[in-house]
Amino acid sequence: MGKRSAASRARPLTARECLTLDWIGRDRTHKDIAAELGISINTVANLAAKAYRKLGAHGAAAAVLAHRDAHPWCGSRIDFGPILDRIKANRAT
Repeated sequence: MGKRSAASRARPLTARECLTLDWIGRDRTHKDIAAELGISINTVANLAAKAYRKLGAHGAAAAVLAHRDAHPWCGSRIDFGPILDRIKANRAT
């Protein structure tokens, strides 16, 4: 079976994946998100990983920014400063 192009594999994010990325962008932890949705922390991690893969992003900041650009209707136009500052601080150490 041949490889399919990236465009033919593109799938939209589910509502939960959008919500998860929105909350990650608001600097919420997986534990906080799991408690809010009433699901396990592993499920939150899986939702985030699937969203990263669908967006072609490597990491939280890239996924959150790609989500903001690709899905403006999800209500995720927020201040991404906190997560970007945390990533910069981690890189500096």
